[in-house]
Amino acid sequence: MRLDTKITRLDAAISNNTNFHSMLQTQDGLSEKIQSAVHRMNELAVLYQDMTKTADDKTAYELEFNELDAGIFDMAGKTFNEIDLFFTEGKVFTGDSSSSTLDDNNVADGLGRGADGDYKIKIEYAANAEGKELQGKHKALIERAARRIEAIIVGDASAGAAIDNTITAQLMDEATSDGVNGTLATGGGNAINGAIGVAEATGTINVDEADLDSMYNGGYAYSTYLHEIMHAVGFTSSHTNFSGNNYNGVNAIAQYNEIFGTTETQLYLEDDGGAGTAGAHWEEDETNGTVAGFDNELMTGTSEGGGNPEPLSKVTVGVLKDAGYEVDYDAADTWTGAGTGTGPGGGMVIGSLDSVKGAIQGLANYRAQIGSQLSYTNKINSALAIEKENMQQSSSRIKDVNIAEETTRLAKLNILVNSGTAMTAQANLLPQMVLRLIR
Repeated sequence: MRLDTKITRLDAAISNNTNFHSMLQTQDGLSEKIQSAVHRMNELAVLYQDMTKTADDKTAYELEFNELDAGIFDMAGKTFNEIDLFFTEGKVFTGDSSSSTLDDNNVADGLGRGADGDYKIKIEYAANAEGKELQGKHKALIERAARRIEAIIVGDASAGAAIDNTITAQLMDEATSDGVNGTLATGGGNAINGAIGVAEATGTINVDEADLDSMYNGGYAYSTYLHEIMHAVGFTSSHTNFSGNNYNGVNAIAQYNEIFGTTETQLYLEDDGGAGTAGAHWEEDETNGTVAGFDNELMTGTSEGGGNPEPLSKVTVGVLKDAGYEVDYDAADTWTGAGTGTGPGGGMVIGSLDSVKGAIQGLANYRAQIGSQLSYTNKINSALAIEKENMQQSSSRIKDVNIAEETTRLAKLNILVNSGTAMTAQANLLPQMVLRLIR
């Protein structure tokens, strides 16, 4: 009986491993599609640098590039039987009652400059007080936003650590939600509490569950997450360059003056919206002196709700430079004033060939990990199949021995019964023989 139940458990373990193997094959298939797209993006990034190309040519290249980028991260958010495909840890059953956990194959983590560069953001996902966690399609967009920051910040910021900033992303607790179209998300961190480049930083992003569907369906979830990660890495009122409603950082101001041909000595921050908005975002719609509101720029306090582009401008990249980071201004979006520009661009930036080269390396690393997990799962399943076969043979031998014993016993008893019957018959014949002799 115990052997039979063990065989049943081994059957279940093999079935579980077969299902996981199918999931890994799906990951590998999508990763191959992603690889094909990245190779095309690599080609476009080189063509974009051709000095003989017109502005219209480059716009066409950039459009295709950004569409491919969006498609890649959309694939990274897919599910397998309603399970997040790339954001779920693997589980391989190594026996009828034992298992091992394998790392998730979060390919989106490697699709950017950080996979092969000096600055790397690691996103960790946590459940809220109600035990709810972000869906894979939202995780993929958060990863895309992190890759965009890695294209902008290009120098080490953690004294050589592999991870420069670990950001925890989770849903807000229900008690703190303000419903649909209220506060979409919040973000912050300790990146600039000390000197940049001294140690690994940490940050958080909290997303209101009530706004998930409207943000995703409206096409502004990505810009929202990018906005909040910018807060987590250094666009924050806790820095000395943010002074009330004034911004005094020289690099951001220099970028503003270069764009507009002015000689401003300070920029202006939002004075409306209350705590969390006022003093922590660019002034959106008011003109102060000769400095107009930033309107649709990514780091104003109000989302465009998908209705207009939200470019991450060189002025905002300058804020990161003022905070102490080494930055690449070419990774910024085009923005020349209220209502202008495109974006925000994706996790890879056509003007930053390094962001594409990093993605090629990062994707190769994750494809190798998927391949190793496929091999490991095959090996374990083969071992389980052998163990099952041995159990079946052992069970069969035990059952065969029992049948033989019972058959032998039955034959013995039959012999004894037959012998007894014969002896009784012989005993009954003796008195008759004696009587015959007397006669």
